[in-house]
Amino acid sequence: MNRYRIVETAFGYSAVAFSVEPFKLVEIRLPTSGFDELCRPFDEAYWGIDNNHPKAFEIGSILVQYFNGEKIDIPWPVMDLSRFTSAQQAVYRTVAKIPYGRTASYGQVARMAGLPRAARFVGTTMANNPYPVFIPCHRVIRSDGTSGGFGGGTPLKERMLALEAAS
Repeated sequence: MNRYRIVETAFGYSAVAFSVEPFKLVEIRLPTSGFDELCRPFDEAYWGIDNNHPKAFEIGSILVQYFNGEKIDIPWPVMDLSRFTSAQQAVYRTVAKIPYGRTASYGQVARMAGLPRAARFVGTTMANNPYPVFIPCHRVIRSDGTSGGFGGGTPLKERMLALEAAS
């Protein structure tokens, strides 16, 4: 059984989903204003709530720091990228290198990841990013400078970009 921890951030409730033995981050759920809305997608037959796991508490604290406007370190040791193709891993690692407060277009990310002409692939990979904030897909924008899509919705993406720009 996997577990999740609910975290209250300055942007709303977020969740850290994880496996226990060994501890691995499964996914991050972006903040939402509704606690029930956040918990609903977790199937109770497969997921159990655990707000006391020390490593999940640590990951949750990193999320709180981020949404308070602080730069954070990516918790690579607990993020399992092995479930992704080498091309997806290249995209995730490239996006993780976009500096705080900066953006890159889907096409730029594709080129930096060694995948020229794969901007749509980058978009698809970002849409399936299980680690938003840590792999900062909100920093990937359209080539015309508009924000583009985001799993947490365009308003949240724009708030996150504004938070970083103000820091």
